[in-house]
Amino acid sequence: RRLLFGGACHYSGRDPADIAGYMRPKMLEVFPHLKDARIDYQWGGMIGIGANRLPQIGRLKEQPNVYYAQAYSGHGVNATHLAGKLLGEAIAGQASSGFDLFAKVPHMTFPGGKHLRSPLLALGMLWHRMKELV
Repeated sequence: RRLLFGGACHYSGRDPADIAGYMRPKMLEVFPHLKDARIDYQWGGMIGIGANRLPQIGRLKEQPNVYYAQAYSGHGVNATHLAGKLLGEAIAGQASSGFDLFAKVPHMTFPGGKHLRSPLLALGMLWHRMKELV
């Protein structure tokens, strides 16, 4: 009897002051019959984004007993379930072709270093958003 509704990702790292107030109109566009529903929980935060927008799942070459799953690019509700399954199988020694496939994906670093990486990402996302609108 719950609904998880989201989609307010801001690549600038600035969440709305009132996330529920920001999301309610978007939710009502999709589900107008929920106009009287209360919102029990709201949250926001930084989104881990890989340069190629694919989840990063694998293990460290230097320490093969250390596994990682990160950079879901705002799709963590769905992708974390797959990542958990793939990691669990790999840790149990039953690595599937899915784990191996993700582990082979090269991971690029965003340009700009520690201080310019986020602003450059925001600028790039804004550029592509503007192109979509035109």
